[in-house]
Amino acid sequence: MAEVLRRHWPAYERKFRARLLPSHRRAVSAILCCRTPALGGQLFGCACGRLHFAYHSCNHRACPQCGHADATQWLERQRRRLLPVPYYLVTFTVPEQLRALIRSHQKIFYSLLLRHSAAALQEVGREHKDLGAQLGLLAVLQTWTRDLRFHPHVHCVVPAGGLSTDGLRWVRPKRDHYFLPQPVLARRFRNRLKEALAREHPELFSHIPKNVWSKDWVADVQPVGSGEPALKYLAAYVYRTAFSAERIIADDGHHITFTYRDSQDRSIRALRLTAEQFLHRFLQHVLPKRFERVPCYGWLGSAAEHPF
Repeated sequence: MAEVLRRHWPAYERKFRARLLPSHRRAVSAILCCRTPALGGQLFGCACGRLHFAYHSCNHRACPQCGHADATQWLERQRRRLLPVPYYLVTFTVPEQLRALIRSHQKIFYSLLLRHSAAALQEVGREHKDLGAQLGLLAVLQTWTRDLRFHPHVHCVVPAGGLSTDGLRWVRPKRDHYFLPQPVLARRFRNRLKEALAREHPELFSHIPKNVWSKDWVADVQPVGSGEPALKYLAAYVYRTAFSAERIIADDGHHITFTYRDSQDRSIRALRLTAEQFLHRFLQHVLPKRFERVPCYGWLGSAAEHPF
């Protein structure tokens, strides 16, 4: 990835100089300096007399070279917190008409997406006849598809059950292999987001087509056994970028070709983009500075460690 940036970033920067976000510039600078003399390094010595010098990593969360060790440690911490109950992965998505506005106002919308997807889950969990419990959950924001298109959505890992109103006992779902109704969750998420935008950001709300609020939104509820499979899936998004450099198979000076797994048939495909298109797709997933991608809510929130 650093080699791609060294070759194509100068032209991209000249063309889009006035439109580049500070977060994009910081990310590119970090990736270009990662594991180079610019960041210095350390000399390691062995009892056998051998010496090994290693350059420092940038530890930027957009860097494809960094984050593996941190993600592994995060996964281990989350494993220790798993309860001996079934888990569900609940994914909230927004209509396509909202994506351009979200991309232009990331700091506002990302916080709203996380907060109101979690609140929708907590409200429905507390009120629905099949559960009636206080939920605790971990949420993860993801902004990309496998081919790097912009597709913001929120994954929530939720134990199948929660605390009673008085907080003294564990309440299980009344039906086996069923958690909460997907259409109810989707409507609650849609309505909460609509109300929050109209109240807190009326200038943004006015730019949203009215038919967005009458569409059927999506909340996908899937069982994930002990919860560990979902955590393994999400660990890649917690400390690592949207893209691993190993997927780049060609750079001819004008076009970048990379591989991705098709979400429909699971086949490996190759996609060829101009260098400008590729950098645009990559940079649109760089998060705002100090944005917390992985918050915890409900009774999991007070004991949670927030890594971002």
